Amino acid sequence: MSGIVLGGIGFAAAIAMIFLEIPVAVSLGLVGLVGCALIIGVDGTVAMGATTVWDSLTNYTLTMLPLFVLMGNLAANSGLSGRLYRSMSVLIGHRRGGLALATIGASAGFGMISGSSLATTATMGRIALPEMRAAGYSTALSAGSVAAGGTLGILIPPSTVLVIYAFIAEQSIRSLLLATAGPIVIAISLYCLAIWLPIRLGWSEAPSRDRAGRAERLEAIRELLPPVGIFGLIMGGLYSGVFTANETAAIGAAVVLAYGVFARCLSLKGFASAAMDTALPCGALYLVLIAANLFNFFLALSGLPFALTGLFSGIMGHPLLVILLMLVIYLVLGTLMDSLAMLLLTVPLFVPIAQAAGIDLVWFGIFAVMVVEMGLITPPVGMNLFVLKSTNPDIEMMQLWRGVAPFVVADLVRVFIIIAVPAIVTWLPHNAL
Repeated sequence: MSGIVLGGIGFAAAIAMIFLEIPVAVSLGLVGLVGCALIIGVDGTVAMGATTVWDSLTNYTLTMLPLFVLMGNLAANSGLSGRLYRSMSVLIGHRRGGLALATIGASAGFGMISGSSLATTATMGRIALPEMRAAGYSTALSAGSVAAGGTLGILIPPSTVLVIYAFIAEQSIRSLLLATAGPIVIAISLYCLAIWLPIRLGWSEAPSRDRAGRAERLEAIRELLPPVGIFGLIMGGLYSGVFTANETAAIGAAVVLAYGVFARCLSLKGFASAAMDTALPCGALYLVLIAANLFNFFLALSGLPFALTGLFSGIMGHPLLVILLMLVIYLVLGTLMDSLAMLLLTVPLFVPIAQAAGIDLVWFGIFAVMVVEMGLITPPVGMNLFVLKSTNPDIEMMQLWRGVAPFVVADLVRVFIIIAVPAIVTWLPHNAL
């Protein structure tokens, strides 16, 4: 059996195992080990496996992952997320749709600190959803704004998914984080439009309410200062070149910890909870990355990525066609597969193709993460939808799907914007200090 055929069988087997809800780490790791054993033998596979485990655990880029996750958990246990939403709701909640807009703003702010879409969705679902429903907002709009706002956590620095892409594609994490600036502004603007337009057309119910008093607004601004200051320090240092990406993660965790201690809003129990909530998912994430490395090594040995590059040879002179074809594949996979699994499966295959077509790999990373981000709210398998459903079982899935529909359209518009104007993504990383 040729290596390419074996690679194709292995890739199909990995997808089938993931569809059968076998854990991603088990699916990729098992296929990678068996495939390598068939190509280079058991002894070579054992040696390669040991090297892969060591390289993954000692990789300098990945040291920022637990620090970023710890920063988000410390922020959650310090009450920063609740304060973000309360402040935003006081400042703009009196307008029609203001609470939904506040949810998007607070989700963006919490995503800046946590870097996790699922954590942002779960947190804002507990805080914002009950308040919007109590204020008379339609269930679809309330749930849709929470689920869509949560997706911002996957793109806004610090983004764990971008760190994973940088690790797999061997790209600069700093360049990738800088490249998110333009897409983030577009994302928030389009999400606000996705809230305002259905309300304006009468498709969603969002009553206005009395405006808060001057003293309450001043208190809301005061409560916004800590998260805004923390983000300004972290991202300002990163964008200006004062901090490396790893230093940014360490300083961010230290600053949030110091804020929680000195503001007396982080107890010893809260710190222990944050540490445990960091250790468990990061351990699982490292296991997934080790398995992904084994799988990637197997694909490289099989020659499948190079064979696919050859299949694309007829359109390599037309990068736009390559991108559109990848977009279609991502959209199909996004309706069926978990976003992390989709990224881990496709990046090893698509990066060589993008490179051969002359596509900037920093741009491609942002493109891939944005399309994967759509998968978080695309029916029927949208992880943010399931997180929201698990915390609010009374909400029907049909209401969730209807609620996220305008945001899926907004995501598609955003993808086409960066395809039409790639400089939105590439200008800052290529011109930063």
